[in-house]
Amino acid sequence: MRPGNWRDVRLDVASPSAVRALIERDRPGAVVYVAYDRVDRTVTVDGAEAAARGAAAVGARFLLTSTDLVFDGRAGNYSELMAATPLMPYGQLKLEAEVAAKDASPGAVILRPSLMVGESGILMQPAYECGNLMRGQPVQLYADEWRSAVHVDDVARAVWDLVSGEVSGVFHLGGPERLSRLELGKLLCAMFRFEPRLIKEAQRPEDRPRDTSLDSRRLVTLLGWSPRALGASARLPLAGVGV
Repeated sequence: MRPGNWRDVRLDVASPSAVRALIERDRPGAVVYVAYDRVDRTVTVDGAEAAARGAAAVGARFLLTSTDLVFDGRAGNYSELMAATPLMPYGQLKLEAEVAAKDASPGAVILRPSLMVGESGILMQPAYECGNLMRGQPVQLYADEWRSAVHVDDVARAVWDLVSGEVSGVFHLGGPERLSRLELGKLLCAMFRFEPRLIKEAQRPEDRPRDTSLDSRRLVTLLGWSPRALGASARLPLAGVGV
């Protein structure tokens, strides 16, 4: 059991009426929408809009977790002022969810985390790498795809700080290291004691963004703390980090 005053509720987030009814019944002080489906618009977009609309109706703070994949990856080091032009369908759905949430709840917070790393409930993130490595299966990882991987605990802390305040708008949250997926895979082996020989280098498909690393200085300045460096925490020297 998790410590604290928790209550688990089964909810069909693809049903806007069910989402709104739950919020109207419980009248929370804050609503954080993290549900998504990479292909189902009803979950990723319609559910977010319903939750934002429900939050606005009861005067609750609203935060939507989005993604760095709202960018096409051509530039890298993306700030909140740079135009979001998704390359992948999932990124497009998340961008539509951002627009819908802001329209439904003008005071909404949109948090764009990079690829998350760490233990999240009963899961380990990132799911593709960790799931296969835990089963002893090889993973093909790209040396030419870069992210600002961030620890799940830092994302949770930022969410709490943001909904506890009064700010609104879009914020980026990435770790301080610019890591390729290949570098991250090696780092995961050091962090969680996976077998490094299972990591295989592969070439990134053209339909995946090349570099969606994030500039998180706006959020770091606002919150007064910085996300941890994953490479330092694993005590693993990573060639090319930060370049």
